Amino acid sequence: MTWQTDPEEGSVWAVQGAKSGARMARLQLQSATRSAQGIIEPPDLQVRAATIPDGTVTVAAGGCVVAGREQNFQGSYFGYNVGLDSVSIAPTGSGGGRSDLVVARVEDPTVEGPNVWEHALTDQLIYTRVIQGVSATAEDVPAGVVYSAVPLARIDIPANTATITQDMVTDLRTMLNPRTERTMRTMYGQGLEDGRYDLADFKTDFERWPQHNWEGLLIPSWATQLSVRADWMNALYPAPGAPGPTTRDARGQVRVGFIGSGGNNLYTTAPAYNFNPQGDTNGFRASTGLADTLTVPAAMRGMSVSLRMYAKADAATTKYLVADGFSNFVVDIEWREVPVSAATL
Repeated sequence: MTWQTDPEEGSVWAVQGAKSGARMARLQLQSATRSAQGIIEPPDLQVRAATIPDGTVTVAAGGCVVAGREQNFQGSYFGYNVGLDSVSIAPTGSGGGRSDLVVARVEDPTVEGPNVWEHALTDQLIYTRVIQGVSATAEDVPAGVVYSAVPLARIDIPANTATITQDMVTDLRTMLNPRTERTMRTMYGQGLEDGRYDLADFKTDFERWPQHNWEGLLIPSWATQLSVRADWMNALYPAPGAPGPTTRDARGQVRVGFIGSGGNNLYTTAPAYNFNPQGDTNGFRASTGLADTLTVPAAMRGMSVSLRMYAKADAATTKYLVADGFSNFVVDIEWREVPVSAATL
């Protein structure tokens, strides 16, 4: 009778007047989270060295879901740290350094040991624990260590060290079912009458190229990171004319900007382009682009911004790319929810 809901606890789930069992609650959480585990919100459970560095690290407040590993059909656990939790990191000696893993571990006495209900009702269920001597590249509980835990950080400690500093802490938090959202904006060049026949010819600073904004782009309030790909496609390199200096190259840089209110602006890196004349009487089509990943500042999360494409020509050149009616322009953005430091909120 495999469909009996929880014979070991004598419970029947979702029946009027029935007793609800703990294992069924855990299995329901496991199903609701699709067996995933991790922190709940981006700043949760960040591990940091002590404000005045010593031999401890602290774990920030926040929640997590931990998948049970000791038994089949164990289910998942929810826990919340309501303040700073501190754990000690053992010092290293002259023999060499060591890497330790800091985890949020479930210690369920009804699973790991005797069925001691008094312990389960009076003691905490999730603890900050340190696994000593893991690989210097470890990102999870070592293979063969069978217990339920969410990795939070790895501490890489040099030899002869008793004081833990922040540069020794590698953040290993992952989010439970993080949100993502894709935003794409497109346009094409046009004629002189609407301002989209536009030369990338400004020599001293970036200008919008083409001369068009996408207004009212809403940054999701939960987005802590974005990845962006931008393409300036099929732009025109006009025929350069009679032979001239080598500065007939079309050289410069491109970037994308998110322009918000109150001086809150976010710009991508600015990669370079360089197109050379192929003849004195022949123009040609050229494409360039960029890709970048940026942290979304706290002040810009949930803000409506203007999305702009920019170019800046090299001041030493005499020829420029042109956005005309055959040109196309795309900005493709993926918003992500990833763990961040509480200090960035």
